[in-house]
Amino acid sequence: MQSFFWDYRLDASFPFSALDYWVTDSVSDGPPRLHWHNYYELGLCTAGAGEFYFEGKAYPYRAGDIFLANDLERHGAATLPEQETHFHFFLFLPELLLEGASVREAEYLLPFRYEGAGFCNRIAGDGDVGRALRPLLAALWEEALGTRPGRERLIRALLRLVLAELCSYFALDGSASSAAALTDYLRLRPALAYIDAHFTGRLNQKEIAALCFLSESRFRHLFRQQMRMSFQSYVTKLRYLEARRRIASGCGSIGEAVREAGFSNAYSFYRMFEEEEGVTPLAWRAGLHREKNQQ
Repeated sequence: MQSFFWDYRLDASFPFSALDYWVTDSVSDGPPRLHWHNYYELGLCTAGAGEFYFEGKAYPYRAGDIFLANDLERHGAATLPEQETHFHFFLFLPELLLEGASVREAEYLLPFRYEGAGFCNRIAGDGDVGRALRPLLAALWEEALGTRPGRERLIRALLRLVLAELCSYFALDGSASSAAALTDYLRLRPALAYIDAHFTGRLNQKEIAALCFLSESRFRHLFRQQMRMSFQSYVTKLRYLEARRRIASGCGSIGEAVREAGFSNAYSFYRMFEEEEGVTPLAWRAGLHREKNQQ
């Protein structure tokens, strides 16, 4: 089954959001179409029951259960028939906690640097950690919806408390191996920030490696190790998502959207689009237009 990118942009100045979400896909129809995104996600089931699917994994869930999803692993939820299933989702980019952070402070992010295959994404709501997390997530939800002074500071503080509980639960105790992995990830951040800002233009891997004070070969190895894809695959993914956004906007031709996103070979984009979306870019945009007119 084809997957898709969940295109939700967080505010660059404060990359955090809380979403109210009703699950509509039913387990009786089989696994839903899985998606991925560029942010970290915490999900709390507040009502109903169903199954949460990750790549090669499926978890039954009920109200109170909590899930983690990072920026690499595809996932999706389905509800049991005749259930009104609801989630609170908390979304954030690493930058929310990384600005000015030391390696020790950045260890809060370790729960989301997991290896997909052997990782259990579900935390039972009736377990000790689930009971500890639920009031923290409830407070985080209230602050996300509120407007009181210091709201952003409070959200960061509550999120750190949640992540500290998760670090304890997963026994991420700041060991030498964990610290080394996080140090490598932080070392890549200048390059990732530069790529994110300039991916529509020509990129020189050697020059970008120099931003991290790394040789090109070391940068190439570290990038694949931490991002679980090559440098070129990462850039192509960003260009694909930008072209997709431009096509969805309806402004200009599809060819213009592809070129302005940084693709020098339109054929490679068209092939990738049909693999990801199952239709041509023209048919996809027409479908979006029909849906908008029906609303």
